[in-house]
Amino acid sequence: MNAGGSAPVVPAPADSADPEADPEDSSRSARKLEGPADAATVETPAEALPMASATGVKPPRVDGTYVGVTLGPGVSFARVNDFPTPNAFVGGGGTFRVGEVIYPWLSIGVEISGNLAYRGADPRQRLLQGAFLVDFGFYPGAKKQIPLSLRAGFGAGGGAVRERGRTDRSGFGGAVFTAAVRYEFFPGAAKRRPTRGGGFSLGPELGYIGFMPAAKGRPMSHTLYLGLYVGFYFGS
Repeated sequence: MNAGGSAPVVPAPADSADPEADPEDSSRSARKLEGPADAATVETPAEALPMASATGVKPPRVDGTYVGVTLGPGVSFARVNDFPTPNAFVGGGGTFRVGEVIYPWLSIGVEISGNLAYRGADPRQRLLQGAFLVDFGFYPGAKKQIPLSLRAGFGAGGGAVRERGRTDRSGFGGAVFTAAVRYEFFPGAAKRRPTRGGGFSLGPELGYIGFMPAAKGRPMSHTLYLGLYVGFYFGS
């Protein structure tokens, strides 16, 4: 004890809490402790990206604006006024289409179609016909991304038949209707466009083109064809 009778002064421990400590220092310490956790939080989305891509969600192939051509042989049956056409016409034709996939199950576009065919029996005859149509495509397997389409179209067109040894010709014209079924393959699309829809396509198409008679017994033409469709979908 001191001579004055006062109690000795005991120094406070160095690690005791300081009520006047700077709150910024404590916050800095807390941030230092939370640093690794924050880094893990930032890295988590980057690590999750490969897992999200590994889920295998495929982009649609029948998608966006499309352009395509169908080429192939066909058989036609025609009737005209000026001379008889008892036999079928055998030849080939083509169709050019351009349009847009409006919904996964529906596409709308325009179509230009032409056909050239010959009658083999005597007298030799030649058939030439063409049409301009509005083209509709329906995809019943769109939910499973099955590229099978049922097609229908309507428009206007005409044609003519020539016969060997005669200078005149006889024809038909008016309303035209088409119907077809097509299945498409997309070779290399999954590799070249793994995250984008659309791509190069090709596949068989079986169809019908009908130039309707204006009345019973009037000129007309019916054509059945089997062709190869080659097209490209630009994707949305």
